[in-house]
Amino acid sequence: MEKSLFSQLFHNAYGLEDFTTEILAGVLRSNQALLDGFVNKVLGIKGRHFSVKTQRTYRDLNVDMVFSNNKTLCFLENTVQAVVTEQLADLEKCEEILLAQQAEYPNIYLRYCSKYYDTQPIKRIDFAQCRWADIGTFFKSYSDNPLVSAFLDFLEENNMKGITALTTDDLIAISTLNETLRKMDECMDSVAAKFTMLFGYPSRGAPQNTLERLKMLVELNSYRMMKQDILLGGGGWSEITLCFDYEKLTGTSTHLAVWYWCDNSHNQYQLLKDLFRQNKHLFSTQGGFLFEERPMGMRIILQKPLSAFDDNSNQLQAIHNWFVKTLEIFRKFADETPKLNWNIPI
Repeated sequence: MEKSLFSQLFHNAYGLEDFTTEILAGVLRSNQALLDGFVNKVLGIKGRHFSVKTQRTYRDLNVDMVFSNNKTLCFLENTVQAVVTEQLADLEKCEEILLAQQAEYPNIYLRYCSKYYDTQPIKRIDFAQCRWADIGTFFKSYSDNPLVSAFLDFLEENNMKGITALTTDDLIAISTLNETLRKMDECMDSVAAKFTMLFGYPSRGAPQNTLERLKMLVELNSYRMMKQDILLGGGGWSEITLCFDYEKLTGTSTHLAVWYWCDNSHNQYQLLKDLFRQNKHLFSTQGGFLFEERPMGMRIILQKPLSAFDDNSNQLQAIHNWFVKTLEIFRKFADETPKLNWNIPI
């Protein structure tokens, strides 16, 4: 099946969340009635003659989408893989900034869009969550618009449109779940000793902890083993993760992936970023390299499609070997950057 217009334009240099935000804004700007209808029906805000801007900077915060007219100001923060602890700090900053804007805009609102229901404790201003599925439902009424139709296709290709049916065939698939989990556990547990030797014992998704891995699969669309606080010093989250990833920036197929993540609030963030640029060749010379910088932090990723192992006569061993080789590359980067305060075995 041929990819949709927006999927053809999507590439590794741009994160899924940011790319989706920009094309959503572009679709809304194409028609004033569409834009006003979106604000009224999806965001639940009355009024007309709205404008929309993206990636607006207020103090030290980039706001994904800003909707406004002469009386109303609304911030919309977008995410795909909702993680409450990651989003709450930014939403609280949005709340403070909006409260400071009340002298100019008597009507202030904060909205949050994610793939899942993800309640946030924002109380001092009008706050509500919408889902990408809600946006998809709204746009169905405008599907004769080519841009809207292309956007709906993009949401569907990235599993953001929402469930429209649950069939008997879907439920039958559950019968294979335990066997699938057992196979993924075997693959990940086979490299747990190497992971521990290079980076320390996993803090989440440790060997034989299927329930914790399954919980992360539901929350984060990846079946993972990880170690947090891979960089000491605090101020933000850091991790190394090894996983089967089901929601890729580069498409919807399952990938093996290993990554470093660091929040931009971490006190080693800028040093990590600078040293990564100096040592980028360690990753960029490998297949499946991706560097992702988001408003909240950055990831250094190596990945490989699971389908690439289909023709291997010993698939599980080949997966094991890829994970081991990739972990060694990440450890080599740590060894080459002693200025960073790594939390790893000597």
